[in-house]
Amino acid sequence: AVVSTQSTGGYRTDMNDKRLSRLKHKVVKVPDSVKLLFVMRIANIPGPMPQKVRKILQNLRLTDINNAVLVQHSDNMIEKIKVIEPYITWGYPSLRSIHNLIFKYGYGEVDGVKLALSSNVIIENKFSKQGLLCLEDVVKQIFEAGSHFEMLVKFMYPFKLQPPKGGFRRVAQHFSKNGAWGNRAEKINTLIRKML
Repeated sequence: AVVSTQSTGGYRTDMNDKRLSRLKHKVVKVPDSVKLLFVMRIANIPGPMPQKVRKILQNLRLTDINNAVLVQHSDNMIEKIKVIEPYITWGYPSLRSIHNLIFKYGYGEVDGVKLALSSNVIIENKFSKQGLLCLEDVVKQIFEAGSHFEMLVKFMYPFKLQPPKGGFRRVAQHFSKNGAWGNRAEKINTLIRKML
């Protein structure tokens, strides 16, 4: 039997609605001590993307595979992550991971120009009024989700990482089932090391 494009589209929409409903009611437990989350886009799922998913990915600047961002842990952010989880992997980055990400893949916008964060002069010129004089100050402020966190992450571009050797395996499966997507908790640091 021939299935029309229209009916296929309707089927996909129904499937997306069911998936979103399932994810919405999923319980995600993150330790209270976690202030910061590392979130990375790892997949494109075939078929039309639900509008809600697309909007969240765009707002988080996760429009490309291997794009990654640092976000503050909050109930609202966890709700967003639940919606986009099949497209991402995430976890709790260590201070060392944040240091390596910023020093190797950190870019910021200065006067409309994308610049590698390779010099403390860039930070001092941009943020001296906030008491941030070097890259180490930026790393510390981000890791602690300090008072200048939002300003710093808006200044910085998403990290564009290298694919892990051999690529991601079983991207359609959750990390807990030996797949790629979902919460890796502290194990996200192992993945970050493989992609630096």
